[in-house]
Amino acid sequence: MSTDLHDDQKVLGHAITAARAGEDKALAQQVRDQGEIAVRLLTGLWRLMRTHEPDNDAFAAPTRDFAAALRTLIDLLGPLRLVCVEGQVYLNDVRIRMDDRSSGAAALEEELRAHRSGGIEFTQPLDEGAIRTLLHVLAAKPAAPHPLRALTEAIRQAGVGTVTVQGLYRLRVSSDVAPAPTHHREVQETLGRAAGLVADAWDNLAAGRTPNPLPVRRLVNDIVDEATRGDAVVADEQTQAPSAAARHALRVCTLSILIGAELGLTPPVLADLGVAAMFHDAGYGAREDGYPPPFERHAIAGACMLLRQRGFHPAKVKRLLIAFEHHDALTLSPILLARIVHIADDFDTLTRARPGGALYSPAVALELMNAATHKLYDPGLLQLLVNRIGKYPPGTLLKLPDGRLVVTISGVRSPTTFARPRCRLARTDEGVVAAGDVDVDLALGGAVAEVIEPRAHARATAAPSRRA
Repeated sequence: MSTDLHDDQKVLGHAITAARAGEDKALAQQVRDQGEIAVRLLTGLWRLMRTHEPDNDAFAAPTRDFAAALRTLIDLLGPLRLVCVEGQVYLNDVRIRMDDRSSGAAALEEELRAHRSGGIEFTQPLDEGAIRTLLHVLAAKPAAPHPLRALTEAIRQAGVGTVTVQGLYRLRVSSDVAPAPTHHREVQETLGRAAGLVADAWDNLAAGRTPNPLPVRRLVNDIVDEATRGDAVVADEQTQAPSAAARHALRVCTLSILIGAELGLTPPVLADLGVAAMFHDAGYGAREDGYPPPFERHAIAGACMLLRQRGFHPAKVKRLLIAFEHHDALTLSPILLARIVHIADDFDTLTRARPGGALYSPAVALELMNAATHKLYDPGLLQLLVNRIGKYPPGTLLKLPDGRLVVTISGVRSPTTFARPRCRLARTDEGVVAAGDVDVDLALGGAVAEVIEPRAHARATAAPSRRA
């Protein structure tokens, strides 16, 4: 083991130990105190800029105080992401509790919303001159028809390159009722948006920025809602995603949530699990001599990348531990959520499409994993996955007695549908590729004649070779 890797493991071990022992309470309080000061100063300066020139002496003291607060927060947390959403303000996931005074979270959110923005990221401290320059840009009238784009360009042209503005965010609150998707494709489109968000988050990590889990969490909440309604929401090969890695992260997320829901975890814990599962392979975004780290080092690389966001709170600690432990065998006693992600990760790896074709059908993959329980996998958690995805898990290719080929798209919806999933027609009884989305619900009647292994199907449907 290299010295650098050994040192990284020691740092991570100390950090996680401190977080588990609750030694970050003083740090969290310091972040909240300094965060409240920074938010009030930023909002007040923003509004003051509308009536005063940037070189006015009225800016001297508050600008100096804001620069000091910003420097303190970046020293504590690293790159600072300030997000306003639904009357609340967060600094790198830490909620800043504020009252309803005019310079509070709602006031800053109002200023940002005028530019169609929901947050600002500061990657470095700013001196007083840069702060005045930034405020002069922020206080300008929003430019139609694309105010956020115009603001981004104005900040760049002003030379404040360490500051970026971000789009609007929305967090689901407990009173929200999410509309139920009415069609399989709608669910997959929602999952595709989530895949795009996690791909963006990985790009930010690779660029040295801290992850922003808030927009990812919003769509994870949608997945949690569907999972707790009883249907098995799993991303499939139709899910649009920027890359195979993003699609894999999304499938691991959805499978992990299914297991957690069957276990009885609460919706907030399921959301933490889902977001952490999205980032479980973030280590592949790191670079070693210009290349991603090998499999053996991607877990520690991912945990170290997530550590860029300083300070500790429960959601972040879960992300760290899952990134670090998601390949640990059961005999190494990983945390519960990491054991869940391990099962979801390996199940998807065994079944997802690759350049050479899918490896195993979902049913065969479960048989292989079941043979490794007690050593690699928690047998109880693996059984919970089976309980949710059924005898023919989503993605299984089935042949019906009349010769049609279908792909399962649902898990277990009720005790009577364990072996009767909802399917999508792949080929007609004449061997013609199905046009559009045609649902075949085996719960309404029908039987399974055969489970088609992916490689066997690829050979059977390959075009015959020409003979000389």
